[in-house]
Amino acid sequence: METREIKTLEDLKAVAKGSFVLLRPNRNSKGKFTVSLEMNSYIEMHWCMMDLIKVSIMALDAEQESTTKVKSPCGAIRGVLEILLQLVPLEEAELLDTVHELLLDEGEGL
Repeated sequence: METREIKTLEDLKAVAKGSFVLLRPNRNSKGKFTVSLEMNSYIEMHWCMMDLIKVSIMALDAEQESTTKVKSPCGAIRGVLEILLQLVPLEEAELLDTVHELLLDEGEGL
């Protein structure tokens, strides 16, 4: 469906149907959502958690002199950045562009 064909809320829902894929409703908590991260194994998940902890330690160490030594700081930072790449909501951004274009066409945008 092209942007110009969105005339009703139902039209917008049809366009948005495949766009909101990153956040999924949490079955256990109403009004809450979950995010899934792709992992190959439990050990990979543990390495990712350790990388998050290491990067946090390095951030704290930058604030003050510390005796904590993090081995492979570049690897820890890379692990955190890989997690962040999985969290970038590209599909949602495409929908926002579609809605923004519609608003510009209607004279209601920026």
